[in-house]
Amino acid sequence: MQNERIRILTMLEEGKITADEALKLLEAMGKESEQGTAEENSSADAFFEDIRKEFVTAGDRFMQFMDTAVHRVKKFDFEAPFSKSVSFTHTESKSVEDIEEIIIHIDHGTVKVHPSDNDEIMAKFSVKHFNNDSEADALSQFLEKLLFVKDGNKLRIGSDLKMLQVNVDLYVPTATPYSKLSVRLVNGGCSVDGVDFKDLRIRTANGKIECADSKFDEAKLETANGMVRLLKVTGEKLEAETLNGRVYVDGAVNDVDAKSLNGNVTLTTSSPDAKRLEAKSISGTVEIYFPSSLGLKGEISSNMGKLDLRLNDVSRVEEQEQFLHRTIRFSKNVEDATKEPLHVTGESKTGTVMVRYNSVDMD
Repeated sequence: MQNERIRILTMLEEGKITADEALKLLEAMGKESEQGTAEENSSADAFFEDIRKEFVTAGDRFMQFMDTAVHRVKKFDFEAPFSKSVSFTHTESKSVEDIEEIIIHIDHGTVKVHPSDNDEIMAKFSVKHFNNDSEADALSQFLEKLLFVKDGNKLRIGSDLKMLQVNVDLYVPTATPYSKLSVRLVNGGCSVDGVDFKDLRIRTANGKIECADSKFDEAKLETANGMVRLLKVTGEKLEAETLNGRVYVDGAVNDVDAKSLNGNVTLTTSSPDAKRLEAKSISGTVEIYFPSSLGLKGEISSNMGKLDLRLNDVSRVEEQEQFLHRTIRFSKNVEDATKEPLHVTGESKTGTVMVRYNSVDMD
């Protein structure tokens, strides 16, 4: 039996099976061993701790792999193979009239969206051109490939030259309502500060995503490596996901789906109309906060971590504690029976899951 357990953990380390598959195999073995001797049972705690360490180690190794890969990309000296480079700035602007959507695609560089009181959308490009030491020639190549055009009600901004690092500061008039902002990046982060969009879409392979003092109807934010952070935001629906990094949401959002493979997930909503809060992580801590005035239907679970449900006025509908799996289901009714309850889901494989009322409601 012990050899079989070691084999399963070895397969997990080598990546031959997933964490979920390993848990299922170990859980099945746990059920088979329930008829074991008292001596075997006495070693259960030690064995459980060994398994927990294996899963934490697997998560740490993944994080180290991601951090090492990203560090190499960030520290890679692009100038070394070419021995020369040149930097310059360039500014473009367009009248905001009739513009409803802004679409940005940058391969290598960052995008920062700022509020403006002007009647034009202005982009300040900070460019570094590798394999070139002539500013005039570099600027000419950049302008030849630069996309900054009005296309009906859309403003399209783009640069796909591989030897250019293009950082964009975009100044957007706030008096105009916008239906959509779409940003796609390969290597670089994106921030939106003080500008509202009905539909907000940001995706990057490597870089953090930040949003502050903004409103949206629907937002979808994705990064493979980097944190996702939203502060003082108001929205109807939000999807936020990262493979390696933290997800932090603090605002008045009604429907949130947040995931991190290797990082903590913290969701806080002050909305009295919140409908769903779902937070999941493999190796990080999950924290969920919401107003105490809401009716509730919720479930929290963890394989290795602690379940911390500190809501004194809820009914614990069901509690399960099986081998490598713990679950608590809870609910709360309020006076307004016509109002749909807030659905809460918190899950972490190896980390703690915490559920609380907002601090202002606890005073």
